[in-house]
Amino acid sequence: MIEQLRISNLGVIESAELELGSGLTALTGETGAGKTMAVTSLELLLGAKADPSKVRRGAKSAGVEGIFSVPENSDIVARIVDAGGDVEVEDSTASVIISRHVPASGRSRSFIGGRSVPTGILADIAGSLVTVHGQTDQLRLATPAQQRAALDEFGGGRVAEELARWSETWQSYNEAQRQLEQFETQAQDAARARLAYEALVAKVDEVNPRPGEEAALKQEALVLENVDQRFSGLSGAAASLSGSDVEDHPALAAVAAARGHLEGAGASDDVQELAGRLDAVEADLSDIANELADLAAHSEADPERLSNIYSRRQQLQGLRKTLGMDLDQAIEEADQARAALEDLGDLEGTRGRLSEEVAASRAHMDSAGRDLRAVRTRAARKLEAAVSKELPQLALPDATFAISVEESSTPAAHGMDSVEFQLASHRGAPLAALGKSASGGELSRIMLAVEVSLAAQASDKHHTFLFDEIDAGVGGRAALAVGHRLAALAATSQVIVVTHLAQVAAYASTQAVVVKESRQKSAITHVVSVMGDERISELARMLAGTDSPTARAHAAELLSSADVAR
Repeated sequence: MIEQLRISNLGVIESAELELGSGLTALTGETGAGKTMAVTSLELLLGAKADPSKVRRGAKSAGVEGIFSVPENSDIVARIVDAGGDVEVEDSTASVIISRHVPASGRSRSFIGGRSVPTGILADIAGSLVTVHGQTDQLRLATPAQQRAALDEFGGGRVAEELARWSETWQSYNEAQRQLEQFETQAQDAARARLAYEALVAKVDEVNPRPGEEAALKQEALVLENVDQRFSGLSGAAASLSGSDVEDHPALAAVAAARGHLEGAGASDDVQELAGRLDAVEADLSDIANELADLAAHSEADPERLSNIYSRRQQLQGLRKTLGMDLDQAIEEADQARAALEDLGDLEGTRGRLSEEVAASRAHMDSAGRDLRAVRTRAARKLEAAVSKELPQLALPDATFAISVEESSTPAAHGMDSVEFQLASHRGAPLAALGKSASGGELSRIMLAVEVSLAAQASDKHHTFLFDEIDAGVGGRAALAVGHRLAALAATSQVIVVTHLAQVAAYASTQAVVVKESRQKSAITHVVSVMGDERISELARMLAGTDSPTARAHAAELLSSADVAR
């Protein structure tokens, strides 16, 4: 709730300080005294658009500061701390200062707990602390989403349980749907990849190359292409080593002759070493000669084999050109493609499994949605009855209030329901959306009836309501009823009402008067709390425009009756 409100240089208000307490506070004063500026100041704290024209003439800027108190464990405290603001805690109650500075030119600045914040954050935090009902703007219950939230609040724990169940099934359905959509996206890529992998494997398997095969075939072809030259060379080399014609001086014969000469050279160690070396040379030359002779013997022309080699090499070259890579790389790529095909697995089987999970989670979600709609509908009937009971006492005897709970076309985080508050302002009129079927005064009183009904279920006892001229268009007994209903709401929340009616102001636990004083060159407004005789005088002014004994007697009687009624 708001403990204190300070205003400086806003409209006709040069400087004002308003102490506010729990219960019902009535803000009264003559027309044009500046009550609207008091409302405007609070709206500025709630993030309303700043209008530089509202800055008092001659001042550089206007300022509004509010001291709010909330429970220490309130989520508001956590949000303020997260935004970088400071709070003071005493006796489990946290106090926070919220301010707004509006320059005569330039952009306004917002502060929470001493920390500058964007206006959006100001509206989010402060807006959850105060609800404004005015003639032209209804900041609470103005949209279907807000109406749905109010209905859920009224429904209490039963609705909360079903809403939690819905939230769980909603998240499960979304996750299943996400996985299926992700799979379908990946499956398209996988299908394209599968075709590419299968085509690669088919091309490689058709040719079936072996590592190093092309180089080996090339070498073999060279041999077969030069078989005559090869035979001549091999046989000649063999003959040079081991030929029988001594005149040809074959190498083996020469080595043997040298070995024979050494036998007559004595048995010294050095001679024996040389003889051993000649023996080794003779053995190596013999082996070489035999291998040369064998190779020469098998160096025969093979046209058929050479033709097959040419054909195979053409196959391999064609594969290499088709794939744009060498054959060893093609073999490696094909092996990798086979592994990838195994990893892709059964796409259709996976699709079927995920589709079944989506269908099952959707069925669970639909069931939770129907159950949530059922408890919301029951809560709607109870809220309808509570509000309808209030309407005749708020000068709306012929009005009909209803709440529509219908299945929405698209499920959302809040459920599958579309909630709409409806009103028929008189008998025979069709029900229509609340904002379209009610005048400003009617809408304010409807909202009061709704707020009073919600207050019975409210868990937040620190919320603040501001009603700006909610009593417009009513008087007499209806005005007393409005005052009584405001007092009823103030039993659980802080309520501030701007009123011209003494019948409403009399029900307030605190009454503050906005007073305008004229000076030579300007007028200033200040706010004064009134009690005792001063309050009776103000009520008399509101009743009769005068402070006559008759008016005072009437005011005293009214105040006494309101005290009894409260």
